[in-house]
Amino acid sequence: MTSDPVLSPKSYHEGAEREWLVTNGLGGYASSTILASNTRSYHGLLVAALSPPTGRTLLLSSLDEELKVGSRSYHLACHQYPGTIYPQGFRHLEEFRRYPVPTFCYRTDDGSSIEKRIFMVWGENTTVVSYRIDGVGLFRVVPLVSCRSFHVASGAPPMDQFPLSVGGPGGGVRLRSGCDFSIVSDGARYLREDLWYHSLEYEVERQRGLQWREDAFSPGRFEVEVDGPLSFSIIASVDRQSPEGAGALLLREEERVNRLLEGGKDPRLGVLAVGADQFLVRRGDGKSIIAGYHWFNDWGRDAMISLPGLLLTPGRFEDARAVLTTFAGAMKDGLLPNDFGAEGYNTIDAALWFFWAVYKYWSYSGDGELIRQLFPTLRAILRRYAGETPGSYFDEDGLIASKPGLTWMDAKVGEVFVTPRAGKACEINALWYNALKVMELFTERLGDEAAEVGYGDLAERVRVSYTKFWNPEEGCLRDMIDGIDPSIRPNQVIAASLPFTPLDASMVRGVVDAATEELLTPYGLRTLSPGDPAYVGRYEGGPAERDRAYHQGTVWPWLMGPYITARIRAGRQSKKERVAAGDILGPLIGLEGQIGVGTICEVFDGDEPHRPGGCISQAWSVGEVMRAWHEDVTGGARGRGPL
Repeated sequence: MTSDPVLSPKSYHEGAEREWLVTNGLGGYASSTILASNTRSYHGLLVAALSPPTGRTLLLSSLDEELKVGSRSYHLACHQYPGTIYPQGFRHLEEFRRYPVPTFCYRTDDGSSIEKRIFMVWGENTTVVSYRIDGVGLFRVVPLVSCRSFHVASGAPPMDQFPLSVGGPGGGVRLRSGCDFSIVSDGARYLREDLWYHSLEYEVERQRGLQWREDAFSPGRFEVEVDGPLSFSIIASVDRQSPEGAGALLLREEERVNRLLEGGKDPRLGVLAVGADQFLVRRGDGKSIIAGYHWFNDWGRDAMISLPGLLLTPGRFEDARAVLTTFAGAMKDGLLPNDFGAEGYNTIDAALWFFWAVYKYWSYSGDGELIRQLFPTLRAILRRYAGETPGSYFDEDGLIASKPGLTWMDAKVGEVFVTPRAGKACEINALWYNALKVMELFTERLGDEAAEVGYGDLAERVRVSYTKFWNPEEGCLRDMIDGIDPSIRPNQVIAASLPFTPLDASMVRGVVDAATEELLTPYGLRTLSPGDPAYVGRYEGGPAERDRAYHQGTVWPWLMGPYITARIRAGRQSKKERVAAGDILGPLIGLEGQIGVGTICEVFDGDEPHRPGGCISQAWSVGEVMRAWHEDVTGGARGRGPL
C-alpha cells in the first residue's frame, strides 16, 4: 500500500480544501473536510440511501463536540457563519489520518487528547463515530440534523416536522421526519434540548452558484464525565436502534479496509483500491457502480468505462460479473440504460462500451460461461445498432450517426447543447467497430449459427469508411465528419486505444502526437485544444458557466487511461514507453492536487495551475488510472480463457 496520508493543516483555508469520504455499499456515505467543517450542502455524517443506490437523504449533518474543563471550554467543531468561523476547533487539530478509517486527533491547551474515528457499517445506513478521550472534564456531543434530500439545503421548518421519541436501548433519540432514524450512544447519556442553528454557510456551494445557507436542528446533546482514559461511541442509523457492538463494528471495518489496502498485487494501487471499492453498490439483487460522489447516480456509460480498472485490476471478478449482469438485465429493445428509469435510455454509446467491458472481463478472467450467458444481449444490441435506434441511425457506409447530446459530451445550457456533436462522431464509430470485432471473435468461439449479420464483413466496411475521419492536414482524426469541425478533441484517443481499433499504426501515432501537443496536462486531457476560439480554460461559476466549460477545455482525468494505452500502442509497447507512461501517470497515481483524500476527482481546469473541480471522487477517473497503470505501465497479465 502507499503510505497513509497524514495531514496537519496549518490554517482553516488549507484544511477546508481537503475532503474525506466513506461509503456503505448502498450508495450512502459520510463525508466532510479534514477539519470536520462542512463546506458543501452534500457534506454530512449520515447520508442514507433509502432506495439503494439512490434516494440519498441527509440525516445527520454534523456533531459538535466540547470538552469542558473547569471554567474553560474547548470546542472541536467548525462552522462558517456570515462573516466568521465559529467555533474554531481546527486550532486543536493535531493531525488527520485517513486509513483505515478517518481519524481526527485533537489536543487541548490543558493537555487532554481526543481521538475521533468515523466509519459506516458496510451494507447498512449506519454511521458510527467513536471517541477515545484522555483527560478530565465534561465531554459533550451535540448532533445537528437536516432530514432532507442531499441535493437541497433547507431552512428551518416548523418544529413539528421533527417529532422526537426519547429513550430506548442505550438512551438516545429517534427522529421521524419523512424518514425514521436514531442517534444513540453506548457510553454517554442523552439530554433533550431543542435548538436551531441558523445561517450555516457552505462556501463551496456559494462558489458553484447554488443554495449555500441552511438551518440545522439539534434535538439535544450527549454527555459523559471524563476522568482518565475513556472510550464511547455515537451511532446514527436508519437500520439499528441499539448501540451495542460499536467496538466490534469498528474492528470489522478496519479489517475490511486493510484487506483492500494490502490485497492488490501492485502496492502503488493500494489506496486507490479503497477508493475503487466505494463506487461498488447494491442495486436490487445485483450490483452497480456509482459514477461519482457526492451527487451522481449509477450510469451505464460510466459504469462500463470504469469496470475494468475498478474491479478487474484488483481481481474482483465476481463483482464485475454481477455488474455486467445487472446492466444486461436492464436492456430494453437492444439498448442499455445510461440512467435507470423509463427515461434513462438516452445515450448512443452505453451499449457499445458494454462490449468493451465484457471483452475486458473475458480477457482478465477467462470466464467463457458469462460470455455464453451474455451472448443474446450482445447480439440484440448489434441488431439494434445495425437497424435504427432512437436518436441515431445506421448509414449505408456502415457508420452510425446520432442526434445532439447523446455522446459523453452532453452538457446543456437551457435547451442548447454546448457540444451537440450531431452526426458521425469519431469515438462512437470506433466503439461500433470494436463491438463488431468483439462479436466476430465471440461468434467464432461459440459457433453462433443464428447470426444474421456477418460481423467481420460489416466491421471491414466500417473500417474502410472510418478513413473519412482522417484529417491529413492536421495528421490526426476529425472529431466529427458531418460539416466542418476543425476542433482538436480527445475523443480520437479513445478510438486509438480500443482493443480493436479501425486505425493503422501511423494513424495511432498521429493521434497520440496531436493529443500530446494540444491536450495533455499532468492531470488528464483537455477536452478542447487551447488554440481553439471556443476554448474555456476555467471550470468555475454557476451551473451555466460550468456547463459551458465542461467539454470545452476542462481537463478530465479519465481520458489519461485511453491516452496512455494509445501511447503504449504507438510506441510498440517498448520498455522506454512504459517508463514514460509511468512518469506521465505519476501525478494521478500519486494523488497530487486532489480535493478528496485517497481518490481522484472528476475534472480540473484546462488552464494552469489546473485546479480540481466537480465530484471529489469519480469512478472513471479512478478506474482508468488503475487500468492504465496495471496494463500499460506494469504490463499486468490479461490471459484470455477459452470459450
